[in-house]
Amino acid sequence: MRELLQTKVVAHSGQKVHLRFQPVMHVLDGTSFGAVCELSQHYEEKATFGPLTEARAVSGPGKWLADRLLEIASAAHTSDNRLRPILVPAPTAALMDDNTAVGCDAAIRRTTLCQQEISLEFQDSAFADGRSDAVHRVASLRKRGFRVAIDMRKSWQTQLRHGLGLMIDSIRVDARELDLNEELMNICESASAAGILVIADNANWRDGAFLDSLGVKAGVRMRTDC
Repeated sequence: MRELLQTKVVAHSGQKVHLRFQPVMHVLDGTSFGAVCELSQHYEEKATFGPLTEARAVSGPGKWLADRLLEIASAAHTSDNRLRPILVPAPTAALMDDNTAVGCDAAIRRTTLCQQEISLEFQDSAFADGRSDAVHRVASLRKRGFRVAIDMRKSWQTQLRHGLGLMIDSIRVDARELDLNEELMNICESASAAGILVIADNANWRDGAFLDSLGVKAGVRMRTDC
């Protein structure tokens, strides 16, 4: 499955955009669980004040993310169909943007992909305080068919209970933290038991059995000893 690592260059708005698809694989046998799309562009998170103006809506985080989905769909059109679903890092600001769900839905409808083939991954910090509006916005994305994931590589404060836990498709953790943090181990075990796919970043193939015992079924950027 290592041959599924692909780098694509697509043209969008007159610019060349570099995308890399990193395969997500079972930690024991290498079976495909999809891919993580690494973007060459990152949304600049910054504070904004006052009501959302029309100009800000056009260039806001929801529109930014929708544009990225168009680029990803263009690149994925000719890629191996085992690279599904595609995990797309999404800015926290996009989760708080009223235009995100509608804009992303409209963007995907213009492509050959369907919403279920996209998993929007938000940082743990977007949910850490248990804000009900964040849960409501996840529900809005799910209603339109998108998968939703949480990036817990830097922090893991999100409570995967009640309504939110039922709407999360996967979480991503840093394999290097698992040996050091019992709390993170417990989170992985609980998430897996709830049917959430747990993906380890920077895992080693030799640790597959250990990871599997913790409920970590998948890995990305899997390493070998040589």
